[in-house]
Amino acid sequence: MEMMKIFVFNMKKYRKKRLFSQEKLAEMLNTSTSYIGEIEINRKIPSMDMVEKIANALNVEPFRLFLDDKDRNNGVMILAENYIECLSTRERQDLSKRLISLISNDIEQILQPENQP
Repeated sequence: MEMMKIFVFNMKKYRKKRLFSQEKLAEMLNTSTSYIGEIEINRKIPSMDMVEKIANALNVEPFRLFLDDKDRNNGVMILAENYIECLSTRERQDLSKRLISLISNDIEQILQPENQP
């Protein structure tokens, strides 16, 4: 599954799990309901700053918005989640920042025009 589709799926899943409407989430993020809707239909790509804000509003670590549910059935993912649960808050924050940085770099490379080095 494409990374943005995974993000959108997880964003909706966590939003609904928290019983937030698009309007409520938009209010929490100080943005418009239409922007949230456009993200959820894969018409807009949020900045990494907005991804962090969305994760904070949904009370999840940012990297969880990029985990494919199919991968959760994999034993490696279970081990990774167990490892993450053992980390301190500071270590989780550092890991989240590192993952966001890596994902940002990947997105920049994907969005870079083909004729650019």
